[in-house]
Amino acid sequence: MFVIVRKTGQLGNRMMLFANFMAFAMEYNFKVINPAFDEYAVFFEGTHNDFFCRYPAQKSVLKGNSLKLKRNFHRVVYHSTRYLVKDYTDFNFSNINILRDTGVHKAVIFNDKLANCLSTNKLVFIHGYWFRNPVLFLKYAETIRKFFTPIQQHTQTIHQLVSNLKQTCDILVGVHIRQGDYKKLLGAKYLYTTDDYVSLMKKNEALFNGKKVKFLICSNVPQDRDKFSKLDFAFANNHIVEDMYSLAQCDYIIGPPSTYNMWAAFYGRVPLYWIEDPHADISLDSFKIYDVPLDVAPPVSFAQ
Repeated sequence: MFVIVRKTGQLGNRMMLFANFMAFAMEYNFKVINPAFDEYAVFFEGTHNDFFCRYPAQKSVLKGNSLKLKRNFHRVVYHSTRYLVKDYTDFNFSNINILRDTGVHKAVIFNDKLANCLSTNKLVFIHGYWFRNPVLFLKYAETIRKFFTPIQQHTQTIHQLVSNLKQTCDILVGVHIRQGDYKKLLGAKYLYTTDDYVSLMKKNEALFNGKKVKFLICSNVPQDRDKFSKLDFAFANNHIVEDMYSLAQCDYIIGPPSTYNMWAAFYGRVPLYWIEDPHADISLDSFKIYDVPLDVAPPVSFAQ
């Protein structure tokens, strides 16, 4: 059994880690508990009724359906597990181990050898982010998508927003604007101005000559509407999960390197263009469909 005890980054990063362990668990018949997914658990079909965020999914016993109550139980489980691991470093128990990754961009790749090694431990605490097996991820992609389907109240809101927008255009392009926290990541390497995004949107619009293009803008900071006045656009709902899965229903996605838009592209099988040079020319060939999400940067923020 694996227990993920460290929060590494935000939503996209934690879904990436969870999904890779799910794939590994399915392949080798392990179980996964992920208390570190606590604040996002209430949004997804696979976790909203389980305070321990387990795979295979199980339902926790609790009367009532209060969102606040669910959040509180998830939080209690996470902090309890976190302190358990902290105390464990001072003791030595048999059949219990802590598995740490090897550092940024040096992933621990799951394989038969690692599975055989881990099977001798009844309980393994996972402390880190870089654990991957792209082959298994692809193999179990449909199960992963189903597990991370938003609950009904969010899917309805997402569908209503996107379907209404698609009725007014031929092509709907999702635009992921990430500023705020990107001021510090990798020396602001992927921090682009709003004017940079507007310029890219105009280039993107020109790719679909004769078709009506509309942009759905998802941003983690407030944007000035006037900046986009020469484009046909709408803002998303400003909800971390609804915006991600609204991007997943667009026809194309553009955005900076991020596990957030990468997960949206993976979930919806949507062609994605990563902005690595905001002044570069783009074509339809610049957009790629990723069956397996890739990683491009260390986690953006670390919640302790």
